[in-house]
Amino acid sequence: MSRVVIPVAIFAIVAGTHFLGIITSFDSRWSIPAARSLLRQGNTDLDEYPRLLEANGFYAIERIDGHFYSEYPIGASLLATPVVWAVDTLGVRVADGKIEKLTASLIVALTSFLLYLVARRSLDVAGALLTTFVFAFCTGAWSTASRGLWQHGPSMLMLTLALWLITLARDRPWMIQLAGLPVAFSYVIRPSNAIPIVLLSVFVAIEHRRYFLPYLLWTLPVAVPFLLFTLSVYHSPLPPYYAAGKVGHAGTVAEALVGTLMSPSRGLFVFSPILLLSIYGGWLKLRRGGELLDWMLAGTVFLHWIALSSFPVWWGGHSFGYRLFSDMVPYLVYFLIPVIALIPTLPARRRAVWVGGFAVLLAISFAIHYRGANTRAVYRWNSEPVNVDADPSRVWDWRDPQFMRGLWPPSMARKAGEWRRKPDILPSGRR
Repeated sequence: MSRVVIPVAIFAIVAGTHFLGIITSFDSRWSIPAARSLLRQGNTDLDEYPRLLEANGFYAIERIDGHFYSEYPIGASLLATPVVWAVDTLGVRVADGKIEKLTASLIVALTSFLLYLVARRSLDVAGALLTTFVFAFCTGAWSTASRGLWQHGPSMLMLTLALWLITLARDRPWMIQLAGLPVAFSYVIRPSNAIPIVLLSVFVAIEHRRYFLPYLLWTLPVAVPFLLFTLSVYHSPLPPYYAAGKVGHAGTVAEALVGTLMSPSRGLFVFSPILLLSIYGGWLKLRRGGELLDWMLAGTVFLHWIALSSFPVWWGGHSFGYRLFSDMVPYLVYFLIPVIALIPTLPARRRAVWVGGFAVLLAISFAIHYRGANTRAVYRWNSEPVNVDADPSRVWDWRDPQFMRGLWPPSMARKAGEWRRKPDILPSGRR
Protein backbone atom coordinates (compact mmCIF):
# COMPACT_ATOMS: atom_id res chain seq x y z
CA MET A 1 0.00 0.00 0.00
CA SER A 2 2.83 2.44 0.86
CA ARG A 3 4.20 2.00 -2.65
CA VAL A 4 1.13 3.81 -3.91
CA VAL A 5 0.11 6.02 -0.98
CA ILE A 6 3.47 7.72 -0.40
CA PRO A 7 4.14 8.77 -4.03
CA VAL A 8 0.53 9.97 -4.40
CA ALA A 9 0.84 11.91 -1.13
CA ILE A 10 4.08 13.48 -2.40
CA PHE A 11 2.32 14.59 -5.56
CA ALA A 12 -0.61 16.08 -3.65
CA ILE A 13 1.52 17.87 -1.04
CA VAL A 14 3.97 19.34 -3.55
CA ALA A 15 1.20 20.43 -5.94
CA GLY A 16 -0.76 22.06 -3.11
CA THR A 17 2.14 23.88 -1.47
CA HIS A 18 3.73 25.01 -4.72
CA PHE A 19 0.47 26.49 -5.97
CA LEU A 20 0.69 28.94 -3.05
CA GLY A 21 2.95 31.97 -3.18
CA ILE A 22 3.76 34.45 -5.89
CA ILE A 23 3.44 34.16 -9.67
CA THR A 24 6.34 35.11 -11.95
CA SER A 25 4.73 35.04 -15.37
CA PHE A 26 7.47 36.90 -17.22
CA ASP A 27 8.83 35.15 -20.31
CA SER A 28 6.19 32.45 -19.82
CA ARG A 29 3.24 34.84 -20.16
CA TRP A 30 2.21 33.44 -23.57
CA SER A 31 2.25 29.76 -22.58
CA ILE A 32 -1.44 29.58 -21.65
CA PRO A 33 -2.78 31.72 -24.56
CA ALA A 34 -0.79 29.53 -26.96
CA ALA A 35 -2.20 26.38 -25.35
CA ARG A 36 -5.73 27.73 -25.67
CA SER A 37 -5.06 28.66 -29.30
CA LEU A 38 -3.99 25.08 -29.95
CA LEU A 39 -7.19 23.73 -28.42
CA ARG A 40 -9.60 26.18 -30.04
CA GLN A 41 -8.04 26.94 -33.41
CA GLY A 42 -5.51 24.18 -33.96
CA ASN A 43 -2.59 26.60 -34.33
CA THR A 44 -0.03 28.34 -32.14
CA ASP A 45 -0.36 31.90 -33.35
CA LEU A 46 -1.69 34.57 -31.00
CA ASP A 47 -3.61 36.63 -33.54
CA GLU A 48 -6.82 36.27 -31.55
CA TYR A 49 -5.34 38.24 -28.63
CA PRO A 50 -4.74 41.74 -30.12
CA ARG A 51 -5.54 43.60 -26.90
CA LEU A 52 -3.38 41.31 -24.82
CA LEU A 53 -0.50 41.69 -27.27
CA GLU A 54 -0.76 45.47 -27.13
CA ALA A 55 -1.10 45.51 -23.34
CA ASN A 56 2.17 43.58 -23.07
CA GLY A 57 3.94 45.76 -25.59
CA PHE A 58 4.40 42.75 -27.90
CA TYR A 59 7.01 41.48 -25.44
CA ALA A 60 8.65 38.19 -26.53
CA ILE A 61 6.54 38.17 -29.70
CA GLU A 62 7.78 37.55 -33.23
CA ARG A 63 5.81 38.20 -36.41
CA ILE A 64 6.00 35.58 -39.14
CA ASP A 65 3.99 35.73 -42.38
CA GLY A 66 1.71 38.31 -40.80
CA HIS A 67 0.96 36.18 -37.71
CA PHE A 68 2.08 36.72 -34.12
CA TYR A 69 3.88 33.95 -32.22
CA SER A 70 5.64 33.63 -28.92
CA GLU A 71 9.38 33.56 -29.53
CA TYR A 72 9.78 30.78 -26.97
CA PRO A 73 9.50 27.00 -27.65
CA ILE A 74 6.06 25.43 -27.85
CA GLY A 75 6.80 22.49 -25.52
CA ALA A 76 5.54 24.09 -22.30
CA SER A 77 2.27 25.10 -23.96
CA LEU A 78 1.76 21.54 -25.20
CA LEU A 79 2.06 20.25 -21.63
CA ALA A 80 -0.40 22.92 -20.47
CA THR A 81 -3.18 21.90 -22.89
CA PRO A 82 -4.77 19.24 -20.59
CA VAL A 83 -5.00 21.74 -17.74
CA VAL A 84 -6.37 24.50 -19.97
CA TRP A 85 -8.89 22.06 -21.46
CA ALA A 86 -10.05 20.96 -18.00
CA VAL A 87 -10.42 24.53 -16.72
CA ASP A 88 -12.27 25.70 -19.82
CA THR A 89 -14.51 22.61 -19.93
CA LEU A 90 -15.53 23.09 -16.32
CA GLY A 91 -16.31 26.72 -17.09
CA VAL A 92 -14.12 27.96 -14.24
CA ARG A 93 -13.33 31.67 -14.51
CA VAL A 94 -9.71 32.08 -13.52
CA ALA A 95 -6.89 34.31 -14.73
CA ASP A 96 -4.36 32.82 -17.13
CA GLY A 97 -1.62 33.52 -14.60
CA LYS A 98 -3.22 31.16 -12.08
CA ILE A 99 -3.73 28.49 -14.74
CA GLU A 100 -0.07 28.89 -15.58
CA LYS A 101 1.01 28.48 -11.97
CA LEU A 102 -1.34 25.53 -11.48
CA THR A 103 0.19 23.80 -14.51
CA ALA A 104 3.70 24.57 -13.31
CA SER A 105 2.91 23.26 -9.81
CA LEU A 106 1.48 20.03 -11.19
CA ILE A 107 4.58 19.55 -13.34
CA VAL A 108 6.92 20.00 -10.36
CA ALA A 109 4.72 17.67 -8.30
CA LEU A 110 4.91 14.97 -10.97
CA THR A 111 8.68 15.41 -11.18
CA SER A 112 8.90 15.00 -7.39
CA PHE A 113 6.77 11.85 -7.66
CA LEU A 114 9.17 10.36 -10.22
CA LEU A 115 12.28 11.42 -8.34
CA TYR A 116 10.99 9.67 -5.24
CA LEU A 117 10.60 6.47 -7.27
CA VAL A 118 14.17 6.83 -8.56
CA ALA A 119 15.54 7.42 -5.05
CA ARG A 120 13.49 4.57 -3.59
CA ARG A 121 15.45 2.08 -5.68
CA SER A 122 18.56 2.87 -3.62
CA LEU A 123 17.22 4.22 -0.32
CA ASP A 124 14.69 3.34 2.34
CA VAL A 125 11.46 5.32 2.58
CA ALA A 126 12.92 7.97 4.89
CA GLY A 127 15.97 8.50 2.67
CA ALA A 128 13.86 8.72 -0.48
CA LEU A 129 11.52 11.22 1.19
CA LEU A 130 14.50 13.34 2.24
CA THR A 131 15.84 13.27 -1.32
CA THR A 132 12.45 14.36 -2.65
CA PHE A 133 12.17 17.12 -0.04
CA VAL A 134 15.54 18.52 -1.13
CA PHE A 135 14.37 18.66 -4.73
CA ALA A 136 10.91 20.07 -4.07
CA PHE A 137 11.70 22.65 -1.37
CA CYS A 138 15.42 23.41 -1.39
CA THR A 139 16.07 24.15 -5.06
CA GLY A 140 14.83 26.18 -8.00
CA ALA A 141 12.03 23.65 -8.41
CA TRP A 142 10.16 25.69 -5.77
CA SER A 143 11.39 29.23 -6.38
CA THR A 144 11.47 29.15 -10.20
CA ALA A 145 9.88 26.13 -11.86
CA SER A 146 6.54 26.34 -10.03
CA ARG A 147 6.21 30.15 -10.02
CA GLY A 148 5.21 30.21 -13.68
CA LEU A 149 5.34 27.98 -16.72
CA TRP A 150 8.97 28.69 -17.52
CA GLN A 151 10.67 26.10 -19.72
CA HIS A 152 12.59 24.75 -16.74
CA GLY A 153 9.81 22.83 -14.97
CA PRO A 154 8.75 20.89 -18.09
CA SER A 155 12.42 20.31 -18.87
CA MET A 156 12.97 18.87 -15.37
CA LEU A 157 9.95 16.61 -15.84
CA MET A 158 11.13 15.14 -19.15
CA LEU A 159 14.70 14.58 -17.95
CA THR A 160 13.48 12.94 -14.73
CA LEU A 161 11.00 10.76 -16.63
CA ALA A 162 13.84 9.59 -18.86
CA LEU A 163 15.98 8.85 -15.79
CA TRP A 164 13.18 6.87 -14.15
CA LEU A 165 12.67 4.76 -17.28
CA ILE A 166 16.41 4.14 -17.49
CA THR A 167 16.50 2.91 -13.89
CA LEU A 168 13.49 0.66 -14.51
CA ALA A 169 15.32 -0.84 -17.49
CA ARG A 170 17.87 -2.35 -15.11
CA ASP A 171 15.24 -4.97 -14.25
CA ARG A 172 13.14 -4.77 -17.43
CA PRO A 173 15.52 -3.93 -20.30
CA TRP A 174 12.73 -3.50 -22.85
CA MET A 175 11.56 -0.34 -21.08
CA ILE A 176 14.66 1.56 -22.18
CA GLN A 177 13.10 2.14 -25.58
CA LEU A 178 10.33 4.22 -23.99
CA ALA A 179 12.91 6.74 -22.77
CA GLY A 180 13.09 7.93 -26.36
CA LEU A 181 9.80 9.79 -25.92
CA PRO A 182 10.71 12.11 -23.01
CA VAL A 183 14.26 12.51 -24.30
CA ALA A 184 12.95 13.77 -27.65
CA PHE A 185 10.24 15.93 -26.08
CA SER A 186 12.80 17.62 -23.84
CA TYR A 187 14.19 19.24 -26.99
CA VAL A 188 10.77 20.59 -27.97
CA ILE A 189 10.77 22.29 -24.56
CA ARG A 190 14.32 23.66 -24.45
CA PRO A 191 17.20 23.53 -26.97
CA SER A 192 19.88 23.17 -24.28
CA ASN A 193 18.54 19.66 -23.76
CA ALA A 194 20.49 18.65 -26.84
CA ILE A 195 23.23 17.84 -24.31
CA PRO A 196 21.34 15.17 -22.31
CA ILE A 197 19.80 13.89 -25.56
CA VAL A 198 23.23 13.09 -26.99
CA LEU A 199 24.71 11.63 -23.79
CA LEU A 200 21.67 9.56 -22.83
CA SER A 201 21.42 8.25 -26.40
CA VAL A 202 25.08 7.21 -26.24
CA PHE A 203 24.28 5.43 -22.98
CA VAL A 204 21.40 3.52 -24.59
CA ALA A 205 23.53 2.63 -27.63
CA ILE A 206 26.25 1.15 -25.41
CA GLU A 207 24.30 -0.41 -22.54
CA HIS A 208 21.14 -1.45 -24.41
CA ARG A 209 22.33 -1.98 -27.95
CA ARG A 210 19.52 -4.43 -28.67
CA TYR A 211 16.91 -1.73 -28.02
CA PHE A 212 18.71 1.23 -29.55
CA LEU A 213 16.76 1.13 -32.82
CA PRO A 214 13.37 0.88 -31.02
CA TYR A 215 14.58 3.73 -28.78
CA LEU A 216 15.20 5.86 -31.87
CA LEU A 217 11.83 4.88 -33.33
CA TRP A 218 10.11 6.08 -30.14
CA THR A 219 11.57 9.52 -30.73
CA LEU A 220 9.76 9.83 -34.06
CA PRO A 221 6.24 10.56 -32.68
CA VAL A 222 7.82 13.70 -31.20
CA ALA A 223 10.51 14.55 -33.75
CA VAL A 224 8.37 14.28 -36.91
CA PRO A 225 5.47 16.54 -35.75
CA PHE A 226 8.00 19.04 -34.36
CA LEU A 227 9.85 19.14 -37.67
CA LEU A 228 6.61 19.56 -39.64
CA PHE A 229 5.50 22.31 -37.25
CA THR A 230 8.74 24.28 -37.56
CA LEU A 231 8.76 23.91 -41.34
CA SER A 232 5.18 25.16 -41.62
CA VAL A 233 5.62 28.13 -39.26
CA TYR A 234 9.29 29.12 -39.60
CA HIS A 235 10.10 27.61 -43.02
CA SER A 236 13.14 26.09 -41.37
CA PRO A 237 13.96 22.81 -39.59
CA LEU A 238 14.39 24.72 -36.32
CA PRO A 239 12.86 27.89 -34.83
CA PRO A 240 15.04 31.02 -34.49
CA TYR A 241 15.17 30.44 -30.73
CA TYR A 242 17.26 27.32 -31.39
CA ALA A 243 20.02 29.22 -33.21
CA ALA A 244 23.44 27.92 -32.21
CA GLY A 245 24.89 31.43 -32.14
CA LYS A 246 23.24 32.17 -28.80
CA VAL A 247 25.98 30.25 -27.02
CA GLY A 248 29.71 30.07 -27.59
CA HIS A 249 30.53 33.64 -26.58
CA ALA A 250 33.97 33.54 -24.97
CA GLY A 251 34.06 37.11 -23.65
CA THR A 252 32.38 36.39 -20.32
CA VAL A 253 33.02 32.65 -19.94
CA ALA A 254 35.56 32.90 -17.12
CA GLU A 255 33.30 35.17 -15.09
CA ALA A 256 30.23 33.06 -15.84
CA LEU A 257 31.90 29.76 -14.87
CA VAL A 258 32.40 31.16 -11.38
CA GLY A 259 29.24 33.25 -11.26
CA THR A 260 26.83 30.44 -12.12
CA LEU A 261 28.14 28.56 -9.10
CA MET A 262 29.16 31.20 -6.54
CA SER A 263 27.61 34.58 -7.38
CA PRO A 264 25.75 35.96 -4.32
CA SER A 265 22.71 36.62 -6.47
CA ARG A 266 22.91 33.85 -9.10
CA GLY A 267 25.16 31.10 -7.75
CA LEU A 268 23.94 27.51 -7.63
CA PHE A 269 25.81 26.69 -4.41
CA VAL A 270 24.86 30.00 -2.78
CA PHE A 271 21.12 29.52 -3.29
CA SER A 272 21.16 25.73 -2.74
CA PRO A 273 24.22 24.98 -0.59
CA ILE A 274 22.79 21.52 0.06
CA LEU A 275 23.82 20.70 -3.52
CA LEU A 276 27.47 21.07 -2.54
CA LEU A 277 27.06 17.52 -1.25
CA SER A 278 26.17 16.42 -4.78
CA ILE A 279 29.84 16.88 -5.65
CA TYR A 280 30.79 14.40 -2.93
CA GLY A 281 27.97 12.09 -4.01
CA GLY A 282 29.27 12.16 -7.56
CA TRP A 283 32.75 11.32 -6.31
CA LEU A 284 31.34 8.38 -4.31
CA LYS A 285 29.66 7.04 -7.44
CA LEU A 286 32.54 7.59 -9.84
CA ARG A 287 35.63 6.97 -7.70
CA ARG A 288 35.81 3.26 -8.58
CA GLY A 289 34.88 3.55 -12.21
CA GLY A 290 31.16 4.03 -11.64
CA GLU A 291 28.31 3.02 -13.90
CA LEU A 292 28.09 4.43 -17.39
CA LEU A 293 24.80 6.16 -16.49
CA ASP A 294 26.52 8.04 -13.67
CA TRP A 295 29.23 9.26 -16.03
CA MET A 296 26.65 10.39 -18.57
CA LEU A 297 24.63 12.29 -15.96
CA ALA A 298 27.76 13.93 -14.56
CA GLY A 299 28.81 14.81 -18.10
CA THR A 300 25.38 16.31 -18.77
CA VAL A 301 25.63 18.59 -15.75
CA PHE A 302 29.20 19.58 -16.61
CA LEU A 303 28.47 20.38 -20.27
CA HIS A 304 25.31 22.28 -19.32
CA TRP A 305 27.46 24.41 -17.00
CA ILE A 306 29.93 25.09 -19.84
CA ALA A 307 27.17 25.92 -22.34
CA LEU A 308 25.35 28.16 -19.86
CA SER A 309 28.59 29.99 -19.10
CA SER A 310 29.10 30.76 -22.79
CA PHE A 311 25.71 32.49 -23.00
CA PRO A 312 26.22 36.29 -22.79
CA VAL A 313 23.25 36.76 -20.41
CA TRP A 314 24.43 33.95 -18.13
CA TRP A 315 22.72 35.51 -15.07
CA GLY A 316 19.31 34.84 -16.61
CA GLY A 317 17.89 38.36 -16.76
CA HIS A 318 15.02 39.14 -14.39
CA SER A 319 14.70 35.93 -12.42
CA PHE A 320 15.56 34.42 -9.04
CA GLY A 321 18.85 32.74 -8.36
CA TYR A 322 20.28 30.16 -10.75
CA ARG A 323 17.27 29.92 -13.07
CA LEU A 324 19.28 28.86 -16.10
CA PHE A 325 20.95 26.04 -14.13
CA SER A 326 17.68 24.72 -12.71
CA ASP A 327 17.13 22.17 -15.53
CA MET A 328 19.97 20.14 -14.03
CA VAL A 329 18.55 20.05 -10.50
CA PRO A 330 17.05 16.52 -10.80
CA TYR A 331 20.45 15.12 -11.80
CA LEU A 332 22.23 17.04 -9.05
CA VAL A 333 19.73 15.68 -6.52
CA TYR A 334 20.31 12.20 -7.96
CA PHE A 335 23.95 12.53 -6.88
CA LEU A 336 22.79 13.24 -3.32
CA ILE A 337 21.47 9.68 -3.07
CA PRO A 338 24.83 8.03 -2.21
CA VAL A 339 25.47 10.70 0.44
CA ILE A 340 22.10 10.09 2.08
CA ALA A 341 22.77 6.33 1.90
CA LEU A 342 26.21 6.76 3.48
CA ILE A 343 25.29 8.82 6.56
CA PRO A 344 23.48 6.03 8.52
CA THR A 345 26.50 3.72 8.07
CA LEU A 346 29.01 6.10 9.68
CA PRO A 347 30.30 5.75 13.26
CA ALA A 348 28.16 7.63 15.78
CA ARG A 349 30.41 10.67 16.20
CA ARG A 350 30.99 11.17 12.46
CA ARG A 351 27.32 10.54 11.80
CA ALA A 352 26.35 13.30 14.24
CA VAL A 353 28.67 15.75 12.45
CA TRP A 354 27.29 14.79 9.05
CA VAL A 355 23.68 15.02 10.21
CA GLY A 356 24.33 18.44 11.74
CA GLY A 357 26.04 19.74 8.63
CA PHE A 358 23.37 18.31 6.35
CA ALA A 359 20.64 19.91 8.48
CA VAL A 360 22.30 23.34 8.36
CA LEU A 361 22.72 23.24 4.57
CA LEU A 362 19.15 21.98 4.22
CA ALA A 363 17.75 24.76 6.41
CA ILE A 364 19.63 27.50 4.53
CA SER A 365 18.52 26.14 1.15
CA PHE A 366 14.90 25.85 2.32
CA ALA A 367 14.87 29.40 3.71
CA ILE A 368 16.29 30.91 0.51
CA HIS A 369 13.84 29.16 -1.80
CA TYR A 370 10.94 29.86 0.54
CA ARG A 371 11.69 33.56 0.03
CA GLY A 372 11.98 33.06 -3.72
CA ALA A 373 8.58 31.36 -3.82
CA ASN A 374 6.75 33.78 -1.52
CA THR A 375 8.41 37.21 -1.50
CA ARG A 376 8.01 39.88 -4.17
CA ALA A 377 10.92 41.87 -2.79
CA VAL A 378 13.49 39.39 -4.10
CA TYR A 379 12.21 39.96 -7.63
CA ARG A 380 12.27 43.72 -7.25
CA TRP A 381 15.99 43.29 -6.68
CA ASN A 382 16.26 42.74 -10.46
CA SER A 383 15.28 46.33 -11.20
CA GLU A 384 16.08 48.24 -8.00
CA PRO A 385 18.10 50.35 -7.66
CA VAL A 386 19.44 49.60 -11.18
CA ASN A 387 18.25 47.10 -13.78
CA VAL A 388 20.49 44.04 -13.50
CA ASP A 389 20.54 43.69 -17.30
CA ALA A 390 21.92 47.22 -17.54
CA ASP A 391 24.52 46.57 -14.85
CA PRO A 392 25.10 42.82 -14.39
CA SER A 393 28.01 43.49 -12.03
CA ARG A 394 25.32 43.74 -9.35
CA VAL A 395 25.19 39.94 -9.17
CA TRP A 396 28.59 40.04 -7.41
CA ASP A 397 27.65 42.41 -4.56
CA TRP A 398 27.62 40.50 -1.27
CA ARG A 399 26.27 43.63 0.44
CA ASP A 400 23.00 43.31 -1.48
CA PRO A 401 22.35 39.63 -2.34
CA GLN A 402 19.02 38.96 -4.02
CA PHE A 403 17.76 36.42 -1.50
CA MET A 404 18.14 38.95 1.34
CA ARG A 405 15.96 41.64 -0.23
CA GLY A 406 13.00 42.60 1.95
CA LEU A 407 14.75 41.73 5.20
CA TRP A 408 15.88 45.33 5.71
CA PRO A 409 14.45 48.74 4.73
CA PRO A 410 14.81 49.67 1.03
CA SER A 411 16.92 52.71 1.93
CA MET A 412 19.51 50.44 3.51
CA ALA A 413 19.57 48.18 0.45
CA ARG A 414 20.16 51.17 -1.83
CA LYS A 415 22.90 52.47 0.43
CA ALA A 416 24.53 49.05 0.53
CA GLY A 417 24.62 48.85 -3.26
CA GLU A 418 25.76 52.42 -3.98
CA TRP A 419 24.89 51.92 -7.65
CA ARG A 420 25.08 54.64 -10.24
CA ARG A 421 21.62 54.73 -11.86
CA LYS A 422 21.56 53.71 -15.48
CA PRO A 423 18.73 53.70 -18.06
CA ASP A 424 16.44 50.72 -17.66
CA ILE A 425 15.83 48.22 -20.41
CA LEU A 426 12.91 45.87 -20.72
CA PRO A 427 12.76 43.28 -17.92
CA SER A 428 13.96 40.05 -19.42
CA GLY A 429 14.81 36.58 -18.28
CA ARG A 430 15.24 35.48 -21.84
CA ARG A 431 16.74 32.17 -22.87
